[in-house]
Amino acid sequence: MDQFESTYHQYYPMLWAVAMKLLADEDAVADVLQDVFEAYFSQSQKSPIRQPKSWLLRVALNKCADNAAYNKRLTDMSALNTFEDETGTPDAKYDDRKMIQQALSQLPPKERQLAVLYSEGFSYKEMSEIVDIRFSSVGKTLSRVINKLYDILKSNGYETFER
Repeated sequence: MDQFESTYHQYYPMLWAVAMKLLADEDAVADVLQDVFEAYFSQSQKSPIRQPKSWLLRVALNKCADNAAYNKRLTDMSALNTFEDETGTPDAKYDDRKMIQQALSQLPPKERQLAVLYSEGFSYKEMSEIVDIRFSSVGKTLSRVINKLYDILKSNGYETFER
């Protein structure tokens, strides 16, 4: 397997998860990721990419921001996958996911990106490189973003979420 294929298989699932949280539209995510890997292939032909994970994520976040679905409010949540239990009724996790997606859609793009990266388990160092903020600012900024999300959820009547 060549370097490009290896990178593709290693990072595609992570990029898909991040882009889905931002766009909530499988077709838009597939288009974005195709663009991301085309850009990666093109750039890697010119010169080696030292930190492919950070490079890919930064390009993916920028492509998501360029996507029209990213910039509009997510009023139609039908793009989210429904999770059903054995009886075929919607799972409570779906409702929580829908509420969180709606709250995320109300954040400015950089804050939304930071929240999504945090939810995906990225380190503060990785988040600072990908979102392009100072490492020393990540903790404080993230704390503000989480508080904003909490306030948005609470103002929408979702009091089951606690700080």
